[in-house]
Amino acid sequence: MKRRYNRCHFCGGTVTEKRVVVDYRWGDDLLAIIEDVPAGVCEACGERYFKASVVKEMERTAHSQAKARSTVEVPVRQLKVA
Repeated sequence: MKRRYNRCHFCGGTVTEKRVVVDYRWGDDLLAIIEDVPAGVCEACGERYFKASVVKEMERTAHSQAKARSTVEVPVRQLKVA
């Protein structure tokens, strides 16, 4: 059963449940891509809302020592602004 969401806190838009991909970051040491995450997504501005239980599961998944399904190589660049 899909969760019901209130209107978007930022723009007042309609929020519907979708499955999304999350770039989960923990400090400077961890970046994990987590797929198929249930989230409320504002149809107007794209703001995402996660249930506390989903956030806890993302944290557990990101820190897991189990072998990842796949890995990607990500270039790191530095912005140089005068």
